[in-house]
Amino acid sequence: MPDSTLTILVFAAIAFSAAHDLDHLLRDDLSSAWAFAAVFLTVKYALIGAALHFYFRGKIGAAFWAVISGLGAVALWFAHLSPGAEQRPSDIYAIYGRPIAGVIASGLVYAMMLSLVALALYGGWRAFQGAAHTERRSN
Repeated sequence: MPDSTLTILVFAAIAFSAAHDLDHLLRDDLSSAWAFAAVFLTVKYALIGAALHFYFRGKIGAAFWAVISGLGAVALWFAHLSPGAEQRPSDIYAIYGRPIAGVIASGLVYAMMLSLVALALYGGWRAFQGAAHTERRSN
């Protein structure tokens, strides 16, 4: 049976990621590379669907989500939070004409980063805890 906290963190990360992808579409900053974006998003959500399928069948667990979310957090940092990023949250905020829309859109970047880091830390802790428990049982 899947860990309920891990499951909530997984779905939170997926929800924030989907909302952020929607923000990219609303800002129309994918229009110049729409074919690439369509393929990328299709593959991304197909892989997420497959990962959820295997997670609920017990084939993958906390370690998988820890690694995937850790890699996602690194990618998000480079894309939006690093000093050399092209679309920092302040830039995203400035694109929108209404402050509330800018706050929501830029806040999604921070919310997604928080959810990815929380999932990576919790998933890593659960994977380590599970490995230690298995080792104790085998001795």
